[in-house]
Amino acid sequence: MNQCLSYEPDTAWPASLSCQFHQTSLGNTSLAEISHAGPLRVQKLFHDQDLAHCYVLHPPGGMVSGDDLDCRFRLHPQAKVLITTPASGKLYRSRKNGSMQTTRTVLEIDAGATCAYLPQDTIVFDGANGDLETQILVDASATYFGWEHMIFGRSAGSLPFRSGRLSQRLSVYRDRRLLYRDHLRIDPESLASASGLDGLTSLASGLLILKQGFEGTDAVVKSCRQIVEDFPGKSGVTAIRDGLISIRLLSARAEDTKNALELLWSSVGEQIMARTVEIPRIWRT
Repeated sequence: MNQCLSYEPDTAWPASLSCQFHQTSLGNTSLAEISHAGPLRVQKLFHDQDLAHCYVLHPPGGMVSGDDLDCRFRLHPQAKVLITTPASGKLYRSRKNGSMQTTRTVLEIDAGATCAYLPQDTIVFDGANGDLETQILVDASATYFGWEHMIFGRSAGSLPFRSGRLSQRLSVYRDRRLLYRDHLRIDPESLASASGLDGLTSLASGLLILKQGFEGTDAVVKSCRQIVEDFPGKSGVTAIRDGLISIRLLSARAEDTKNALELLWSSVGEQIMARTVEIPRIWRT
């Protein structure tokens, strides 16, 4: 009996989503334009004061061989949006021909806008073959905070990640010039290696881009380090340069990573919004 979830559809199921957010005359943010194809949708926006919460829905709940998701979000000047998902994403076992599951996310953040891109975790099943790419185009006066949380294998069903691969690429451009680039390649060997993930299956990578002229990078780094000080795993908070902060979390339990990410959003959100921020209600359902 095959203990790994595997799907063998005859055709791929591509999907695309494009959203444009504008600040209204009342100072709130609205979803002014939207287009989609295939199984990608967004719910009606929720609002935490002037910060709109946008929930991206992928009804199939997971990706199989050949699936391709393309998501594009543009925040026009002064718009403020938190983008998240209602549940864990899933990369299922690839077909024998090795066809990939691919996602491409583009976030364009205009002058004075604030974007929090905080999807819930993605479970990478044994045998998955995923390629995930995120591109951020940010104005010098804009702010971005985002993360990706990957879980390798399924501990609940004793289904470890023993085969397959994941490629995760991130590139950031400020005023159209390359600011930062990161590329992670994870396979069972690097997952087990002491120089890789050291057998720890829950990995979160976060990035904070503060608007140019923001005075307080050191204070933000200090507060983030205090939050992860007692994290039951490995963690790191690094100011790559002034206004550019990298965060890594690595643990054996996905729940520990999720809890730390929530605390980080509460802290970072308060500093970039200059007020207390709410946790998205969808995370509690």
